[in-house]
Amino acid sequence: MGIGTAAALAGCAGGPVALAQTPRPEAAEPGHDAVLSRGQEVQVSGRDLIVRYRDLVSDSRCKPGRQCFVAGDAVVSLVLTEPGRGEHTSVQLHTDRPGPHETNYAGTTVRLAEVSATGDRITVHLT
Repeated sequence: MGIGTAAALAGCAGGPVALAQTPRPEAAEPGHDAVLSRGQEVQVSGRDLIVRYRDLVSDSRCKPGRQCFVAGDAVVSLVLTEPGRGEHTSVQLHTDRPGPHETNYAGTTVRLAEVSATGDRITVHLT
């Protein structure tokens, strides 16, 4: 055993090693809404599904206090994960047409219900 290996082992033998733990996502019941901040995720209760709000992709909605001829559209990116199967997919949902405002994954419909004015929070309906 070389000096470097012995020194590394000696440093590890001194005490417990703290392992980084991934925080468990909040739980949401099917048939209810879940409010997510950017980067936050929710586990759908009784289902092998985690929904994570990745980012606001684009936002052409009319800004508060302004009058607009068209409401505009906000597009958000979600990551849908089936931890039990080790599978995931990314989707983009829209608040208005022409894009989809819901998707079905792992037997659950995820519908974009609302995007906050700043885009930092969304509400999804899970059925």
